[in-house]
Amino acid sequence: MSESDVTADRAVMIRLRARLAVVERAAWFGLVHAMRTRPEETEAFIGSERARCAEGFEAKGWAGDLSDAERALLAREVDAGLAQLLEDARAEI
Repeated sequence: MSESDVTADRAVMIRLRARLAVVERAAWFGLVHAMRTRPEETEAFIGSERARCAEGFEAKGWAGDLSDAERALLAREVDAGLAQLLEDARAEI
């Protein structure tokens, strides 16, 4: 199978997915490094970001194109994701 077997729309989606995976892995490396070198400060920073995100998504200033219910769902998912990242990073060190 060659790249010519992939539609243009799917190729765009796959390239964006690949970029997201690269950014995700780079961020993971940074988080694990921070947890190894400055765990207390890193945990405090993640905690403050969780609070900041909760506040930001509650207001229409963040993700203003979404409905209140959609923003609430997004806020819960972001909070859960940050909490899981921290838990995973703790397990890594």
